[in-house]
Amino acid sequence: MNKLLFLTLILLFINISLAKKRSYIQNNDASIVSTQNGAIKGIVEDTHRVFYGVPFAQPPINQLRWENPIDMKPWENIKETLTQKPQCAQKCTLPPGSCSSIGTSEDCLYLDVFTPKDATPDSKYPVIVYIPGGAFSVGSGSVPLYDSTKFAQSSVIVVNINYRLGVLGFMGTDLMHGNFGFLDQIKAMEWVYNNIGSFGGNNEMITLWGESAGAFSVAAHLTSFYSRQYFNAAISSSSPLTVGLKDKTTARGVANRFAENVGCGIEDLTCLRGKSMDQILEAQEKVGLSFGDKILDAFTIWSPVVDGDYIPIQPLTAIKDGRVYEVPTILGNVKHEATPFIYSFFKNMVGIDYYRILVGLVFPLNSQKILKLYPPAPRGQDSRPILAELITDYLFRCQDRYSTVKLAKKNSSPIYSFHYVHVKSTGHPLDACDDKVCHGTELSLFFNSYELMGEKLDRDEKDMAIDINNYIVNFATSHNPNIGLPIPTQWNRVTSSQNSTLIMETTFETKDIFTNDAKCDVLDLTYYRNQVRP
Repeated sequence: MNKLLFLTLILLFINISLAKKRSYIQNNDASIVSTQNGAIKGIVEDTHRVFYGVPFAQPPINQLRWENPIDMKPWENIKETLTQKPQCAQKCTLPPGSCSSIGTSEDCLYLDVFTPKDATPDSKYPVIVYIPGGAFSVGSGSVPLYDSTKFAQSSVIVVNINYRLGVLGFMGTDLMHGNFGFLDQIKAMEWVYNNIGSFGGNNEMITLWGESAGAFSVAAHLTSFYSRQYFNAAISSSSPLTVGLKDKTTARGVANRFAENVGCGIEDLTCLRGKSMDQILEAQEKVGLSFGDKILDAFTIWSPVVDGDYIPIQPLTAIKDGRVYEVPTILGNVKHEATPFIYSFFKNMVGIDYYRILVGLVFPLNSQKILKLYPPAPRGQDSRPILAELITDYLFRCQDRYSTVKLAKKNSSPIYSFHYVHVKSTGHPLDACDDKVCHGTELSLFFNSYELMGEKLDRDEKDMAIDINNYIVNFATSHNPNIGLPIPTQWNRVTSSQNSTLIMETTFETKDIFTNDAKCDVLDLTYYRNQVRP
């Protein structure tokens, strides 16, 4: 036998052996899944499987800081995915259970996968990809709040992702596009699309879901050519689209202030990459509003950038113009969205004169109409409650009404609306929110993670959490929240002739809260920071 033939037979034998090994791993050990980069080992619980800290891109550190995410290199041995990874670089100020207890690192491009226990490559379970919120500066998908055990038990695969935040994710200059965190999200979505079949998922049935900045991200993905192939439906919870993403000029101004704080030239990558993570975060924390900035820009100092390529247009403008990717969509908000922001920004009482000044700053052309509908408290009393109501309507509720109606008129895909109004029996860490439904307080019910959050809900609230889970599972499975698991009431879609919203309380009802709303009618005339001007 000649040497060439002998070597060929040896290689053939090795390949057959490896194929058998891969087949054995895939078919006989539920804790091990073969991805395109290599095999990973997760945890098999009694009711589900979970794979923590699965890498979807190379660590964006050293020379990869402020670079587009790069695919992982293949690995040979089975990689253990048994514990969650640190949150992306940040100084987390979110409530307990929303910040990682594991730590903080720039090496953070990992995701967590929750699957039904019986999932196999032939299962074809629907998939939800979840983008966490946090004003693009804090937050993580790898925290107890987003534990997706209940969804996995309900025959849905959930993937919670992480992405670079703050200046590390969204620094825009003449040389840097400023969308590194946004591209991290797309890279994670691409990884899910290419690999989720091995976990038992159907990559033709992927719902993209986000809350707050995560929902803002979902809206941006609905405009981006680079995202479109990776999802088939969308859920937007509490998205403040009115704030708008940064334009290039604004992004550069913010980046310049950061560069001055950290002691580097704005385009001096050698200097910028030479700074430690702590130095980066300290300099970032000093960046606030500057003269000429708009007061609402304080909600997101850092955000994705409308660069004409990755994000071609403001999402709200795209909705107005019918330039968003048409998919079945759920949009919704909670009753007192802005209360925690107002009480965080304004630590002391806002008097009648200061309130009028603030309204004039935010609504220079419409202030008198706004003041009639949102009058200040009497002199000597606090106007923060009415300011919180006004900003809730402007950033969330009325903008959602505008978006929902526009989408329903322009799209043939179904559009569903919700308004969450339940005040938790457990109270709230912020006194101003103790008897209100503040931004983000619904999430532990949406994920059924309230026990991990230390919340002792009453029986009606636990039933409500199951009902919400069922609506979301049904939507992810069939794009219709009414088909599949039992639900308490029919959730009618919004159409060009029917405005229906699911009111979420311990009892559910569908009603029209859109058509007759004088406050939203006036706020529509502000054109939401001119993003939807005719």
